[in-house]
Amino acid sequence: MSSTLTIPKKVTRGEDLVVVRRRDYEQLLKNFVETKDALAKIRRGEKEIRRGKTTIVRSLAELRG
Repeated sequence: MSSTLTIPKKVTRGEDLVVVRRRDYEQLLKNFVETKDALAKIRRGEKEIRRGKTTIVRSLAELRG
């Protein structure tokens, strides 16, 4: 049996409200944090490329040498 809960518009200020399971929310939050971290690293790398702080190598042997 499913139950119904009415949330007053005062609480949501007229906005739509979505209810998700905690584990789904935690997975979405984890994905958000990982994506945010990856984008920050990409931006930092792009800045380093523009400033000439990177080295371009053609092979791993060149990197080691």
